[in-house]
Amino acid sequence: MPPNLRPDPVTAIFGGCVLLAGVLLQLIHRAAWLREQIDFASDPRELRHFESRYRRRRQTSALIVLVGMLIPVVDLPVVWNLGPRASTIMWCMIGCLCIWIGVLAMGDLATTRAHSRVTLARLEVHKIELMEQLERLRPKPESSSEPTTDHQ
Repeated sequence: MPPNLRPDPVTAIFGGCVLLAGVLLQLIHRAAWLREQIDFASDPRELRHFESRYRRRRQTSALIVLVGMLIPVVDLPVVWNLGPRASTIMWCMIGCLCIWIGVLAMGDLATTRAHSRVTLARLEVHKIELMEQLERLRPKPESSSEPTTDHQ
């Protein structure tokens, strides 16, 4: 009798949705990276940040795709026939992958937040420099030629 290689329909649909979400994230990240390459071509510092952010997000999306593929595979009757220990280990591996995805997402959030703070501080310094230049270039009001006398 051949092994049953049909996953539960609910598990297959859920795994397919997770896989599709990962693929869509890959496409979205790729489109954003292509836009950023054009928008920040003249600023190597920003380009390096966006490139590393793109790599992190691609890795996270790829792991989401992997989880989407593993969910229906782990739920196959063949795996369950190996015994509860095998399926439990495999589900724990999926759980660990999900935790790792969360850690990567938190790391991406932290680095993006730190980069935003540094960029805002740099823009504030630039704004102050421009305001000082504006003050130097602004015409000074002519002082009146009549002497003022204070009688106090």
